[in-house]
Amino acid sequence: MKIGVYRFSALGDIAASIPVLRAFEHKPLILTSVVGRELLKDEFENIIVLEGKGFKDIVRFIYRLKKEKISLFVDLQNNDRSKFIRFFFDNVTNDGVSFEQSVTHIFYDIAKKTKMVQPLDITYIKKEPTYIVLNTGSSPKWISKRLPLYKWKEFSEVLYERFHLPFILTGDSNEKEYVQEVAKHIVGKKEVIAGKTSIQDLKQVLKDAYLCISTDSAPMHIAAVQKTPTIGIFGATNWIISAPFGPWSTALWDEQRFQSPPKKNLLKVGNYYDNIDIEKGLKKIENFL
Repeated sequence: MKIGVYRFSALGDIAASIPVLRAFEHKPLILTSVVGRELLKDEFENIIVLEGKGFKDIVRFIYRLKKEKISLFVDLQNNDRSKFIRFFFDNVTNDGVSFEQSVTHIFYDIAKKTKMVQPLDITYIKKEPTYIVLNTGSSPKWISKRLPLYKWKEFSEVLYERFHLPFILTGDSNEKEYVQEVAKHIVGKKEVIAGKTSIQDLKQVLKDAYLCISTDSAPMHIAAVQKTPTIGIFGATNWIISAPFGPWSTALWDEQRFQSPPKKNLLKVGNYYDNIDIEKGLKKIENFL
């Protein structure tokens, strides 16, 4: 049986699906976007890209899947587009899956319905003490995810005192100016590579890191699925659903302000991060450092 697994966007969710894609007993055909292909191409050879969102693009996509003789369509997207596509195939959907868990485990519960996946891989080998990634930015739409500058200064002081490692500050071209401003407040040796990396370059940087501290973002998920100890910093978004993967990762939020995640993600900028203590995150993952 030939299985096609569909996850089109966003980049963070595609990254969070990687442990699930790895768990299939036989590598599935990955059905994704252009940016998804760029993220996954080093691990998966069989990828088909949906080039656009138009009706003609979708029809061509379905025709290609028919030529590939896909027997089972595993829908990790569950939007109108994916529902239309899966109509033409036997399919597995997210009906009956709990959404009170991380997105990776949501995807895994869907994939388990095929009865063709192994347990998620949570084996771990300690990282070499290379450098610490600070992924401080977020897209212009989600500036509510950005911490105040003094918190990054505070975090860097704790991290440098404990590990004496250089920092690499990551981000895309839209975040470059903000990341450069953050870097002025970071203690110790640091390098800003925001806007200078391809997706594959960024994936390698995150894989080789000793530790990653990140806002809720695609780099947070990319780091975690590659078994880099990761602390995700949350406030404006849901730290249960968006938690980074693996026992080597944890989510931090201001527990004095929030007793539970916000019911809706918060676009408005606010003081969501004032009482976050990076020491608490380090304590949670100390066995992996």
